[in-house]
Amino acid sequence: MKPELKNNMTHSLITISKNATAAEAYSVMNSEWIRHLPVIEDTTDYIVGIISDRDLLKAPHSTTPIYSLMSSPVRCFDISTPVRTVVKSMIDNKLSAFLITDKSEVAGIVTSEDMLLLLSQLLKDDHSAKWILSEFLVNPVLQRSIDLAAQAGI
Repeated sequence: MKPELKNNMTHSLITISKNATAAEAYSVMNSEWIRHLPVIEDTTDYIVGIISDRDLLKAPHSTTPIYSLMSSPVRCFDISTPVRTVVKSMIDNKLSAFLITDKSEVAGIVTSEDMLLLLSQLLKDDHSAKWILSEFLVNPVLQRSIDLAAQAGI
């Protein structure tokens, strides 16, 4: 089964005001165990940027407003975008999070951690390595080759 973005993303967003400080953003990230926060405009709840834990490292003071540290505009993908396209964009652009939209509405966020969890699941479900090993164990020609290689010290 082909992995779908909608099944490999975080649907509920935790956001922060663009006027919050670096210390406040760090506190939210720490308490929620996340590394990316969409940044919203206070009056409209419109997403105006995104801030990562790495962005916070650039803050000269804990009172630095996050609007001066955030990335803007936010890069987005439609929920129907193939996972491969999202991963390629993460690699090519050295980005670790994108907002996901569905019919022009924000549906969630996908991060590099989400993609690593998907990879882990795909590798766990991949039985090809076990199949190859089982071929070595039951094939007499391959067993003899392994014996000869072992005797030769290879």
